[in-house]
Amino acid sequence: MGMEIARATPNLSCLGVLTTLLLCVSWLPSVVLAEPVKSQTIQPAIAAPLAHSTEKVAVEPARSRSSVELVALQYFPPGPDGSPGKPNERKPFGDVDNDKDDVQLMEETVVESTFGDPFATESEPVQDSWEPFNSKIFTLNYNLDRYALKPVARVYSGVVPPDLQDSLSNAFDNLGFASRFLNSIFQGKFDRAGVEMNRFLLNSTLGVGGLFDVAKYMFGIAAPPPEDTGQTLATYGMASGPYLMLPLLPPMTVRHAVGIAGDIFMNPVNYFMPFTPNLGMNAGGRVNDRAINLDTFEKLEESTVDLYGATRSGYMERRARDIEE
Repeated sequence: MGMEIARATPNLSCLGVLTTLLLCVSWLPSVVLAEPVKSQTIQPAIAAPLAHSTEKVAVEPARSRSSVELVALQYFPPGPDGSPGKPNERKPFGDVDNDKDDVQLMEETVVESTFGDPFATESEPVQDSWEPFNSKIFTLNYNLDRYALKPVARVYSGVVPPDLQDSLSNAFDNLGFASRFLNSIFQGKFDRAGVEMNRFLLNSTLGVGGLFDVAKYMFGIAAPPPEDTGQTLATYGMASGPYLMLPLLPPMTVRHAVGIAGDIFMNPVNYFMPFTPNLGMNAGGRVNDRAINLDTFEKLEESTVDLYGATRSGYMERRARDIEE
């Protein structure tokens, strides 16, 4: 009798172990495959312009984004990986799943505010009081670029090798030495003025008139951040003035426009070269620069909803950074 009980006990133990293993095997996959549910509240980086100052907008915590991302996020929510959303990902405002109780309507992040440019600062506020005029000129310049300059740049890029394009860009940059040198002195940046002088002498002689940047690649003298008259005026306290668009010219402010006139005055090439060849040289430089930046501009056009706003914000951001440097 005792031996029969002793034989039955191992059988029961084995049966218990097998039952436990079976339960673990059936339970383990559900634990491994299950994902924790996280409630996320997607916030746009910047609110769209408001018709009235009393409307509500959503504000995102401070985060560094490019101007292209900021413009895209005005209209489309980011994708699952955090990238800016695309137009085909936009959902109607009424398409809300009412069965999900955890959907947050961002009530805690809504504040009373008016639209403000993300790159506006106390030192460089965005003043676009001439926006109706600027918008029309921007459209004119965009169409001229799209239907005239861009096709010419495409043909030019197919004929002129990239290395030659870079050499021509170096030569045009070398011709602008005088303005950069003088403005560095006016701002008290004598070290930059010395670097500009060394680069000009080396590139103009050993670099065959500036076609080759021997100062950088042979002597390790890289180009410092360029200085212009507009930055000099800002250093001496002149306000930026309203944002301004003019035909056939890049974006600027009133202060920058005065600075461009000063840069032209400081360039000795304008005094020794006749008007027609000088105009042709500047046009060639514009086409060469456009050919070098073909891919950059195309990516901007494809990924930006509001080109006017992106151009203005990008310009103000870059200009403020140049002045701080």
